[in-house]
Amino acid sequence: MSNKKIKIFVACGSGIATSTLVQEKVKKFFTEDSEITPTITKGNLNQISSQDGKVDLILVTSNYKKDTTSPIIQVTNLISGVNEEKTKKEILAKGEELAK
Repeated sequence: MSNKKIKIFVACGSGIATSTLVQEKVKKFFTEDSEITPTITKGNLNQISSQDGKVDLILVTSNYKKDTTSPIIQVTNLISGVNEEKTKKEILAKGEELAK
């Protein structure tokens, strides 16, 4: 077990349905393919500004145009399943970069 940890915030429109789906998928990605232990919280798009800077990575299920200090990855395809593997690799790579 590694000591590498990152904090991730998942945001969707309501902060309930799709963010929960993404949260579970991302948790599985890290469990199966990484030595990083993520702490994943979820909420709605309006909560991003309050989480920015407090988390290492922000994942959004829809377009988010405001600037953030925490890196942000758009993850709609984790819901649709289209190009999911590409997004998985992007999230894991960013996680490795941030956990150093």
